[in-house]
Amino acid sequence: MSNKNLSLLFTGQGSQFAHMGIDFINKYDWAKKRYSISSEILGYDLLKVQSDPSLINLTQYSQPMIFVFSSIIIDLCKNYCLENFSNITLAGHSLGEYCALYFAGSLDFEEMLGVVKCRGDSMSIVSDPKKYVMYAILKKDDFKIDDNLFGEGVYIANFNSDKQVVICGIKDKVEKFREQNSIGKFIPLNVSAPFHSELMIKSAKIFSEKIENIFFKKIEFNLLSNHELINYRNIPENEYSNQLSLQIHSPVMWSDTIKTILNSEIDTFIEIGPKKTLLNFLPKDFEGNKYSFSSIKDIENV
Repeated sequence: MSNKNLSLLFTGQGSQFAHMGIDFINKYDWAKKRYSISSEILGYDLLKVQSDPSLINLTQYSQPMIFVFSSIIIDLCKNYCLENFSNITLAGHSLGEYCALYFAGSLDFEEMLGVVKCRGDSMSIVSDPKKYVMYAILKKDDFKIDDNLFGEGVYIANFNSDKQVVICGIKDKVEKFREQNSIGKFIPLNVSAPFHSELMIKSAKIFSEKIENIFFKKIEFNLLSNHELINYRNIPENEYSNQLSLQIHSPVMWSDTIKTILNSEIDTFIEIGPKKTLLNFLPKDFEGNKYSFSSIKDIENV
């Protein structure tokens, strides 16, 4: 890597797995302490929850566990990124937006974990894998999105790329939609609620009330929000909480986010999170560098 333009991408829910973070705990005492502090803030043993198949995919647990894991990687690589790249653009997919704000220094670790906990708890009021479902759809090449296809319990949650969208909604209605619309390959996601749809409006309101006394610091990085690609750098810090609330019930405009970033002449992408997912949405003709930071080995290799 050299002194070029970098985009950092931060992974969201669905990337969690049972043993994530163990390699960092075994190598770094401060990482072990971070998990201990996190468990105190959350009110439960984070590592035990991660290893419980009945809990790991519930949003009130998966959101904090992904943020804590990502925060460790952020703290390991932040100085390196700042020293080796002259221009850094940030973007996070759903929960990843909070990791991006943490990298940018808008809140310290304990404060941001508290906000993430509020988000997970607020969204958990509609968290029920027996009632709701989300599917990624690998679209057929000739299929174009028609908004008239959706509604009445079926919603578009993510526009991930030109080839993939994510839908969500009430389980029986989504399953009926899947049977009636052969628009591509449907892949179930490891989440428990109809994220980024109007079914989350109540959760967004509760979240907004929970964090009304949180004071975010103004950031100096370009950070594109999932909600209408608004750049946090261009809005006052007292608007950050409202932006995060709107993000909960509006679609993730990820495809447009990547296109906007690429227009900034980005040379290198680094994805931070438990698994490599977002790099898969980059155009095949991107000729720059791509790195996934998901483990100690990944970081040491770079």
